[in-house]
Amino acid sequence: MPFAVSITRVARRALDVLLLLLIGLVVVTMVIARGIPAVTGGTTFIVGGGSMEPTIPIGSAVVTAPVSANDLVVGDIVSLKAGTQRAVFTHRIIRLADRDGAVWLETQGDANTAPDPSLVPETDVIGRVSLSVPLAGYLVMVLGSVQGMLLLVSLGVFLLAGAWMLESLEDDLAESARRRAHDGFGPLLSEPGTGQGAPG
Repeated sequence: MPFAVSITRVARRALDVLLLLLIGLVVVTMVIARGIPAVTGGTTFIVGGGSMEPTIPIGSAVVTAPVSANDLVVGDIVSLKAGTQRAVFTHRIIRLADRDGAVWLETQGDANTAPDPSLVPETDVIGRVSLSVPLAGYLVMVLGSVQGMLLLVSLGVFLLAGAWMLESLEDDLAESARRRAHDGFGPLLSEPGTGQGAPG
């Protein structure tokens, strides 16, 4: 097989693999962001800080599932909406306390050296983390914006067009190689008949 054909084929297959990977990433991200929460009734959040590293690295996507106060235990990782600004954060429960018949939680990030400043009521718990996927939060962010969707679609079209062009080039190079091979063997095939009509 000619060298140019081999290189073109390898490049085309590389683009095919990249396209399949892109499609796979989009599908997995959609399952994490929409599919699992739709089935479980939970929510997907993007981790924007490093307080839970290395358990949950920054940029991870975490899927939470609804949980009752009676099912919460020390060691659970939960997403909460607390404070005056109702900011969402994801930390681990390190202590459960009973206040006037209600469950309150003391939480702490795995990477933090001290517990969070105050206890929070169980009503602030959005859900218990059931799944954490490193780096997937970045893809969820991309798919959640129009610009990100356009970028991924453009990248997919570019990969598809590149693979199609390389396939056409590969076919042309292979056909050219076949013609050169045929032309090169043509005179050799006619040699045995040369001079048959000459006088003896």
